[in-house]
Amino acid sequence: MNEQQQLISETLNRLLTDLCTPVVVDKSESGTFAESLWQALTETGLTAAGLEVEAGGSGGDLEDSLLVIREAARFAAPVPLAEHFIAGLLLSEQGQSIGVGPVTVASGKFHLSDDLSLSGIANDVAFARWSAEVVLVAEGTDGVKLCRVPASDFDIIEKNNVAGEPRDTVSVNTKVASESVFNVDRQTPERIKLMGAALRALMMSGALESVLEMTVKYSTERSQFGKPISKFQAIQQQLATLAGEVAASQTASHAVVGSFSALNELDIAIGKARIGEAVSVCTEIAHQVHGAMGYTLEHSLNHRTRRLWNWREEYGNEREWQKIVGRYFSSQGADKVWGAMTAL
Repeated sequence: MNEQQQLISETLNRLLTDLCTPVVVDKSESGTFAESLWQALTETGLTAAGLEVEAGGSGGDLEDSLLVIREAARFAAPVPLAEHFIAGLLLSEQGQSIGVGPVTVASGKFHLSDDLSLSGIANDVAFARWSAEVVLVAEGTDGVKLCRVPASDFDIIEKNNVAGEPRDTVSVNTKVASESVFNVDRQTPERIKLMGAALRALMMSGALESVLEMTVKYSTERSQFGKPISKFQAIQQQLATLAGEVAASQTASHAVVGSFSALNELDIAIGKARIGEAVSVCTEIAHQVHGAMGYTLEHSLNHRTRRLWNWREEYGNEREWQKIVGRYFSSQGADKVWGAMTAL
């Protein structure tokens, strides 16, 4: 981290420690938006870090936003930072600015007619019920369009994922203002998927770090037969495996950060797949070490593990991305596979 990112990290950690408590996360899962948390993040410029000032952002480097999204995941922050950032990037490319209210992204089937009537539906839209706007891609008669639409124009069926996060079904049948429609290329939906996969990989990496910290701390505090369970060889072996998987995830996340601006599909595929694989190993070990305590809703471990189980499936699970990696290397030809792999 450079000096600015170190400052962002310290500020964010203090803010999240105070405002993203287990009680706040529990309330969010019960249907109450973390308004105070979002407002504080907005006032400090963290919801729009890395976006240009002209686009409603706080300025800084692209990596600043990625850092915010990753660090917030360590606290299981129940706010749509990733979706807000994707929307901000898409709108900034069109010379538009993003507002202070949460904005989400809907990936579904939408059609825009010549008179700007928009219709369609999308499933699993993150935090739609609490968003001010929805950014989506629609098929128009003369090409693909990017639309920004007030969330109030949608019919929203509220649904939650296994972590209690809003993943709503939204449908719309309305007219869109002409100044809210923009021509984009046909690769835009794929770009959104790549951005989403990259951000979910970073979020998983951040949450896995938190899982490791929690597990090590618990193992040193929990005693059995007169000594901390961290002193038992079997637990030490599990902690070593957990630490190794988290270290691998950190390395993969660094590659994802470096590839984000260019949206390099191979690097993002490797990162999403590798970190997704780590989720299975790490969450299993963490719950084994915590025992029954870790499975209770009163313990913050499940705030992380339930999100990890869901995030690994969003924007393509590891099997989907592994196929992309496999196709890339197999297309090199038998004589070049080894060279292509070691070049990474």
